[in-house]
Amino acid sequence: MTEFLNESLTFYHVSVLLFGIAGLIILLRVLLRKRKSGEKEPHLAFRRWSKRFEQAGDELEKILIEHPTLSKGAIKLLRKARRKEDKAEQKNEKSKDEQTVTSIRTDLKAGKSVEEIVKGHSNRVYVLDFEGNILASSVEQLRDEITFLLGAALPSDEVVVRLSSPGGAVAQYGLASSQLARLKQAGLRCTVCVDVIAASGGYMMATVADRIVAAPFAFVGSIGVVAGIPNFHRILQKNEVDYHLFTAGKHKRTVTPFVEITEEGREKFQADLEAIHGAFKGLIQEHRPDMNLETIATGEYWLASKALELGLVDELRTSDDYLYAKQEDGHEVVEVRTESGKNRMDRWLDRGAVWVQDWFTRHGWTGPDSAGLPPYRM
Repeated sequence: MTEFLNESLTFYHVSVLLFGIAGLIILLRVLLRKRKSGEKEPHLAFRRWSKRFEQAGDELEKILIEHPTLSKGAIKLLRKARRKEDKAEQKNEKSKDEQTVTSIRTDLKAGKSVEEIVKGHSNRVYVLDFEGNILASSVEQLRDEITFLLGAALPSDEVVVRLSSPGGAVAQYGLASSQLARLKQAGLRCTVCVDVIAASGGYMMATVADRIVAAPFAFVGSIGVVAGIPNFHRILQKNEVDYHLFTAGKHKRTVTPFVEITEEGREKFQADLEAIHGAFKGLIQEHRPDMNLETIATGEYWLASKALELGLVDELRTSDDYLYAKQEDGHEVVEVRTESGKNRMDRWLDRGAVWVQDWFTRHGWTGPDSAGLPPYRM
């Protein structure tokens, strides 16, 4: 009797937990939809990378002047030298401007169009950010930012994506990779910078770029596919609960949480995993043909310092150092980001909904609106 009660309570608790969390997902979605009807539309915002510290630099210089560590004579001498440097820099800039004007006049006389001339003189670096979770929920803002750049950027410009992602759902990261591919198809140079992690689906995105730059201790790789799903068939069986699943199509449901997993279903599930892994390797081979796939497509990950030896990355460098070098070379570095216009409560609700969905996807349940797709992750 005691054993029966324990088993019944266990089944009851599991059932309540599952339905409770499913209800939480639905409630969060309803709340989000209600709030979205009155919120502002997301919009793009821009900032010159060089402007980030200008105000702080001015404040520091002011403090140093107010509390000097040098003598008045030394400060006076340095100020005089600074004025000379500023004048020399202004003269140099004026000379460059005159050369540019002369070059443009020559091009116009030669019959070149304004569009052709502008293309030859643009040297911007556009910076995008992608923070990835299991469902790659940032892909929508990435899509809009790239669509904008396809109309605004010129072939002489470069797009840098600061990427951080441990990977996640196959279809979502496939879409994110396709967004980066649009840049290359339009003739724009694309560089991915990895400061922390680009693993699995995150690395799949990175391979599409022309160049991968990673910080020495960033995690890179994990070229593999994983899927897991809990099975409650024996609990249902012990409690004499029947679960009837009706399908049309031999492989509509190969494995499910509540039906006994057959050997045939298990084999089909594994075959699907292998097929996705093969497509993953094919994409890497297409964009980085010199890599030895037999060595690196094992699901392992490496520090970027080792990944450089294996050919997974092209350069060891932080994103800040890379962008600073571009700026020093005379490029105009512009950050592009999406501002949602949401208040703090909306952002917390968004994060909560994404976290719950992430948790279920990670543990093998795709949600109440699932079309039956297995929880494959890369």
